[in-house]
Amino acid sequence: MRTKVAIFGSKEFCQRAIQFTEQRSEIILDLYPYNIPSEAPELLKKLLPCDAILFSGSLPYVASTEVLASIPVPSVYLKQDETEITTTLLAISLKQPLELEKMSIDVRECTVLESVLADIKAGEQRPLIYQLEEDYVLDDLVQFHTSAYEKNRLNVAVTSVHAVYDRLTELGIPVFKMISVKSSFLKAIDRVCQEALLQKSETSKIAAGILDDSILTTEMKDSSKKLAHLLHAHCIHAEEGILFYTTQGAIQSALLTPEFQQLATQVSGQLAFGSGRTLTSAKENALSALRYMQTEQNAGPYLLDEKKELHTLLQPTGSAIELRVIEPVLAEIAEKTALSPAVLSKLATFGQSQHSTQFTANDLASHLGVSRRTAERTIRKLLSSEYANTVGEEMTYRQGRPRAVYELNFPVY
Repeated sequence: MRTKVAIFGSKEFCQRAIQFTEQRSEIILDLYPYNIPSEAPELLKKLLPCDAILFSGSLPYVASTEVLASIPVPSVYLKQDETEITTTLLAISLKQPLELEKMSIDVRECTVLESVLADIKAGEQRPLIYQLEEDYVLDDLVQFHTSAYEKNRLNVAVTSVHAVYDRLTELGIPVFKMISVKSSFLKAIDRVCQEALLQKSETSKIAAGILDDSILTTEMKDSSKKLAHLLHAHCIHAEEGILFYTTQGAIQSALLTPEFQQLATQVSGQLAFGSGRTLTSAKENALSALRYMQTEQNAGPYLLDEKKELHTLLQPTGSAIELRVIEPVLAEIAEKTALSPAVLSKLATFGQSQHSTQFTANDLASHLGVSRRTAERTIRKLLSSEYANTVGEEMTYRQGRPRAVYELNFPVY
């Protein structure tokens, strides 16, 4: 299977990308050359269908973050590493004496340059360094090298930005362009290709949706037709509700549309999804996600995957809720406290996310999305089995009862 990768970089970088992949018949390149990195976001709006995106560096990638949020393909950037800097310094030394103290250089990460200087035992010899920030101004960077050359009588400038190389060349200032190293490029493109293949595997997985139609109005039932269209799903009416058979990729694509988001809000708490290796397992996972939403009184929609991890779809948090316990410690806690796997999963993420190890019932209630009374019941179960300890009290007001302060007493990492 061939992978089409969109390349965003200077014209020179795009040409080198073609040279680097001449022997890689499984890779197709689609080139998007720019003059300066800040042009990358506008170029992204002209992106043709592809499997992955590779940027020449962090500057065009960071500038494109907002646009990338709506593009459902993996994207990475070529990091400036020690190999790139060392190769460039070696190339300079082959043409003239390498005098670091007579050099100006701009880099994306000063720590990478300092690591190279330490490795070659440069001692106190240091070039004039400019660290490129995401909001750098091209004219300021040109001025940095120009001033360094004129005022400090330096004999060479080294730049990571091709547009700066062109400007300094026009001004007659001796300049070297940071060299793109083939091995680093191939590592980056292999990485993005692997991510593309993984995403294809994930998006092609069977998925099922279920819409609880027991309390839906006639108007809301019409929404099922629109949902089926947006999900590219086969829709059937069953005893459990209205079922949608589709793929995980179709769900991800639908999530990007305002129409789906509006419909999902209309049927809040009644729509859930599941994925699995078979239609049956996907349907069962969707039913489990629906029961969780209705039991916990969470709006959703959620998707329960084949690993029994529950993901919120409209407001992704980055962390999933475990609906089954496979860790021996958590299995023991579940048995002794009668707490559900979902609650234990949330307790574990609560312990990981807290800035302090100590918490109150209000803190826990806020994290679990439940009332304080429900959080207190959970704490009592933990206390009775010694999976939590009372460590003190806090008094936030002059009047009223002090609030107990607790600590979890089980591994959360």
